[in-house]
Amino acid sequence: MGKVLVLYAHPNPNQSKINRHMALAGNALDHVQVRDLYESYPDFHVDAAAEQKSLKEAQVVVFQFPIYWFNAPSIIREWQDTVLSRGFAFGPGGTALQGKRFMLAVTTGGGKPSYAEGQPHGAPIEDYLRTFEQTARFCGMNLLEPFIVQGVGSMTAKDVDDTLEAYKTRLSMIARETS
Repeated sequence: MGKVLVLYAHPNPNQSKINRHMALAGNALDHVQVRDLYESYPDFHVDAAAEQKSLKEAQVVVFQFPIYWFNAPSIIREWQDTVLSRGFAFGPGGTALQGKRFMLAVTTGGGKPSYAEGQPHGAPIEDYLRTFEQTARFCGMNLLEPFIVQGVGSMTAKDVDDTLEAYKTRLSMIARETS
């Protein structure tokens, strides 16, 4: 099976209704490595060399995070700015990520209806993911369909369990397809 690297970013994991559990569920799979960016870099000093080494070893890269203020938590941006450097991820000699697969695994507190045009969030959740998708394309990565969980604020225990099973199944499927 191919190695799946999940870069997990939740600034308040103890207040997470699903993201923390998704990270734990993924980490329980043999072919998945979950790296908690906030735990690894509480001071936001991202170790580019260590992160680039992990990226080189992975066949699939997953960004997993809750949508905050229409975007990812700030550690994701710091990670991108530090790790996805010219000569590594793009530009002359920047081929380290070419051909790798990329997936977003995101959660929202609001349900899907609140992301419709004319509603509080104003646009479908997919619109908020475009910059991450374009970054992956720019680095030569192949996009996978995102794993989107909406309405986390109103999820029941059964909804959480079903979501965790679906996430584990998706990660396992991706690893099998990559091997």
